[in-house]
Amino acid sequence: MTATLYKFPQQKAKTHKRIKNIDGVKYFSNSQVKLLRRAVRDQAATGRMTAIKEWMAIDLLTCTGLRVSEAANLRCGDCKVGYDDNRVFVRNGKGWLSAHIVINEALKRHLKQFLKWKSGRREPVGRDDFVFVGQRGAITSQGIQQIVKKYLKQLGLYESGKSAHALRHSFAVELYGKSKDIRATQKQLRHVSIQSTQIYADITREEIQNQMKGLWR
Repeated sequence: MTATLYKFPQQKAKTHKRIKNIDGVKYFSNSQVKLLRRAVRDQAATGRMTAIKEWMAIDLLTCTGLRVSEAANLRCGDCKVGYDDNRVFVRNGKGWLSAHIVINEALKRHLKQFLKWKSGRREPVGRDDFVFVGQRGAITSQGIQQIVKKYLKQLGLYESGKSAHALRHSFAVELYGKSKDIRATQKQLRHVSIQSTQIYADITREEIQNQMKGLWR
């Protein structure tokens, strides 16, 4: 009796995803983000309607690490800024994942003031109404990107490929640098895999500069 031979498919060799270090990430330094925030805030202080909305967008991006698309999709009801609540609900983020993120007290106050300002202008502030609205309806992702790009160019900080999304990286670098808590950083960024967050654990040039201060002095 002839033996039957079974041919099993060859298993592919496992490939490990290369983890980038911080040198492969485009981000702005602490002082650069502060300069950007101050410039937009000063414009909002003039009372111009457009500048008030721009400041809210920049404050939100720099203090939460939201993706531009997530900021554009933010609804008034997603801002959990009531008593003893400091959160923003992110609807359908990357991979269609939804989650709450924590916000600080300063951003909470700003969001409350902004929603009150919108209501005073008779802009809809219902649960599903967009936070950022222009003359033609909800401000798109491209619209928010243009806001960021405009101010970066004015400040001489703009580089090709380094604009709105770099603010998310900047937030992550700053958060991890202050907390040294990779799990907290992962949760705020809503990364499914901690490997995606691991790049921010790499030492930054600012940290090296601080360590080099006073060397041989």
